[in-house]
Amino acid sequence: MLIDFKISNYLSFDQLQIFSMEAGKVRNHSERLYITKKLKLLKFMAIYGANASGKSNLISAMEFAKSIIINGLSSDCANYYCKLSDNNKILPSKFEFTIELSGSRFCYGFEVILNSLSFQSEWLHELTYGNKYRLIFERNIVTGEHTVNTFFNDNSINERLTIYADDVKNDDSILFLTLMNQNKSSLYNDNEEIRIYQTIFNWFKHKLSVNSPDSPITNYTYLLNDESIEKISKLLSAFSTGVSQFSLVSIPLEKVSSNVPKEIMKDISTHLMEHKKQLDEKGISTAPAIMLRNSYDNAMFILELCDDGNLNAKTFQFNHCNTSAVFSLNEESDGTIRLLDLIEILLCTDQESVYVIDEINRRFHPLLTYKFIEEYLKIAKDYHIQLIVTTHESKIMDLNLLRKDEISFVNKNEQGESEIFSLNKFGERFDKKICTAYLNGDYGAIPTF
Repeated sequence: MLIDFKISNYLSFDQLQIFSMEAGKVRNHSERLYITKKLKLLKFMAIYGANASGKSNLISAMEFAKSIIINGLSSDCANYYCKLSDNNKILPSKFEFTIELSGSRFCYGFEVILNSLSFQSEWLHELTYGNKYRLIFERNIVTGEHTVNTFFNDNSINERLTIYADDVKNDDSILFLTLMNQNKSSLYNDNEEIRIYQTIFNWFKHKLSVNSPDSPITNYTYLLNDESIEKISKLLSAFSTGVSQFSLVSIPLEKVSSNVPKEIMKDISTHLMEHKKQLDEKGISTAPAIMLRNSYDNAMFILELCDDGNLNAKTFQFNHCNTSAVFSLNEESDGTIRLLDLIEILLCTDQESVYVIDEINRRFHPLLTYKFIEEYLKIAKDYHIQLIVTTHESKIMDLNLLRKDEISFVNKNEQGESEIFSLNKFGERFDKKICTAYLNGDYGAIPTF
């Protein structure tokens, strides 16, 4: 679960800004909060702001930091510092996530001079009470100083970590968290205590899902589950798409291979066989599969590896109300396709997943956006998941639907710097027409003509 995200010197964000998912003192809809002895977390946040206010830059910052943690720095990163001040070119940018995992809180962050692609510092702490924490590791790459040997009780682990840290003490091109997740599987198999490095890394890799307006949030593997297909059919019908039945049907493999280069088909087969070997070693009987999607016409195929080593091809089929005609995905409306791209959120049972969606209302009718959020908030009561969205859709700015602390704004000040703030700071009554007040400019974060 995401507690907060801190950012500075990135695109339109100059001075340090904090995006928080901690709940305020609002009383309504408390049943959908994530509550422990130490904190109360929101499971939903809608972020509003004018065009070019910095909403998408906030989402971009999360994805940017995640990509650096997983894949490292690339030359494309060099121009992402905040250009509102000439000095920012030589100053570090800061990215920090505070997260909750299995009842414990952790703070991980790093500073990097983007223009020179050089990391300056990095830290991982386990938070205890108040501002106190247990240091897991810290690095000052500029001075070469580091502390990695105080968290674990096993001296052999601490000695090994010190060796790893010494090897990169002045290496400003790599993060220690990234290094500790490169070819280290034997280390984690031998020492369960040290798996915190793997757990934190895997949260970024597998739990934090950050998505641009036109990208699907899913790899569609959930569609191989018969129970999920039945739920999707009911949801598509409930969302007034005209679809009465959704199903997966087998098609000749030639229909896929005729449009895909032989080299890619061979790579897919090799990849799936390697994946099956890994699943077999873990005693998992699931058949590995991969989804292919053509962004030009939205044609979509699923290739599944059979027990005999051959590939089985499937595609989607849609039946509509009051007709016997059958439709393919590329014949469906943009809204239906977008709904399929997002519908995994409503099927999610994966605890601690965090979905971040830029422009949730893209291609959606206002009522469909409202209905989607409404359905999500129902399941949020039962699962520890979070959904963070940016939107211009004022219809969901309804205090019968949302809590005041579930609405945030991003606004540019007179210097052009993006600032983040919550509706909760205005102390509005629960019965106020928030949508009208927002469009009247009471909270800022709207276009000024």
